Amino acid sequence: MRFAFLFLDAVDSSLGRLDYASLSQQALMEMVIEGIANKEKICGDVDEPKDIEEWEGVEIEDGEVVEIRWGDSGITGSLCVEWLPSSVKEVDAFDNGLTGTLDLASLPTSMERLDLALNAFTGSICLERLPEIMVYLNVSENACCGSLKLDSLPDTLAFFYADENKFSGSVDLTRLPAVLENLLLSINQLTGSVVLTQLPDGLNSLYLGGNQFNGSLDLTQLPPGLSQLLLNHNAFSGTVDLSHLPRRLKGLFLSSNKLSGEVFISDELFDIVDVRNTKIIKRRIE
Repeated sequence: MRFAFLFLDAVDSSLGRLDYASLSQQALMEMVIEGIANKEKICGDVDEPKDIEEWEGVEIEDGEVVEIRWGDSGITGSLCVEWLPSSVKEVDAFDNGLTGTLDLASLPTSMERLDLALNAFTGSICLERLPEIMVYLNVSENACCGSLKLDSLPDTLAFFYADENKFSGSVDLTRLPAVLENLLLSINQLTGSVVLTQLPDGLNSLYLGGNQFNGSLDLTQLPPGLSQLLLNHNAFSGTVDLSHLPRRLKGLFLSSNKLSGEVFISDELFDIVDVRNTKIIKRRIE
């Protein structure tokens, strides 16, 4: 058996991350996949794993791991992202059978992209200590829970996907990263009111449908480039002003809420506003 796998049994758990800096890229990568049940799909023989240069989906530059592409590869078990080498910039491990919790607070500081969608991860995720240069984070369609501290997202984050999980609590949409383009939080257990008057100017898609949000809606100061806004299947109530919608809007979903009253909408946007299962009456602006 190779040294790195033998080393796993010798790691002093009391030292924790203190051992990280002393490990080679090979040893770190073997620790990343230690919990994967069928790791042979990645490293070959489990007892005599190949050098990481020969691993499936691993890109090496100047002897260091920079990208990991294990998306839709059929791997199962747990993924220890806290042991990723400090050189790693991108990890794609979506659409597998991965389980366990995610230690996002210990990701490499060089990481820009992490895609773990379509797995079975559980537990809470820490957004307060993400890499400062991260651009893309996708944990959609897992079973993660706990709160989402959106006001702690790194300033560089442009894409955050957390839909179809079990996240709960309220969310602060007033201090999102200025560069944020897509924010998907649909089909969770999120609650409370939402403020939509201080969204980033460049926001393109905001999905909040399928939660337990409530209170009134102010849609008079939406970002000018907003294309998709999903607010359906919540408990929003009261009347809503739709006379100042962004001209680039392609879809506004208000269905299955407690909204009511007459709304006046321009001709070009009239058909893209969905008010089914509400008491809203749509009128065209003359």
